[in-house]
Amino acid sequence: MAGLFFRAASAALAVSGASLLFFSCASAQIPFEAEARRNNEAIRAYQEGQRLEAAGKYEEALAVYADALPYAQTHDAALYKRGRLACLCGDWELAEAAFTLLLQDDPENTSVRQSLAYVYCQGGREAEGLEAYRALHEEKPHDELIFQGYIKALKLNGLDEEAQEAEAEFDRLFPHLMSK
Repeated sequence: MAGLFFRAASAALAVSGASLLFFSCASAQIPFEAEARRNNEAIRAYQEGQRLEAAGKYEEALAVYADALPYAQTHDAALYKRGRLACLCGDWELAEAAFTLLLQDDPENTSVRQSLAYVYCQGGREAEGLEAYRALHEEKPHDELIFQGYIKALKLNGLDEEAQEAEAEFDRLFPHLMSK
């Protein structure tokens, strides 16, 4: 009889131990699960921003891209998209903030520096825009887009004679793009 009691107690203990293990496993997280969940949320937010942007819903996309900023995997791309969309919406302060943050991590990034020069010119800070475009043009005198931005910045600053000289040089360097 004692053996039967012992076996029954052992079985009860095994069942309660198994249920305890089941409940503790159900609430426990797999290592890196929380990080994977955050990364998935960031990717979903970034993809939703892209969808909204493609639909022309720039203000909504700006807000959604902000949700992707805290995550390393999507931070820089979302920040660049926010700067670009801010330009399209005419929010020059937000655009400048986004591009300035990107330049903190990569101060030599030509594309971001060019975007910031554009923001300065469009945001009413033409002299700063010209200075930024001039520096880019001196570094990369054969870059067509930088050269075009430089010419526009010269014109914005009322430097028409210098702009005409730059246009003549542009036409010599890039005859297939001659301005009309």
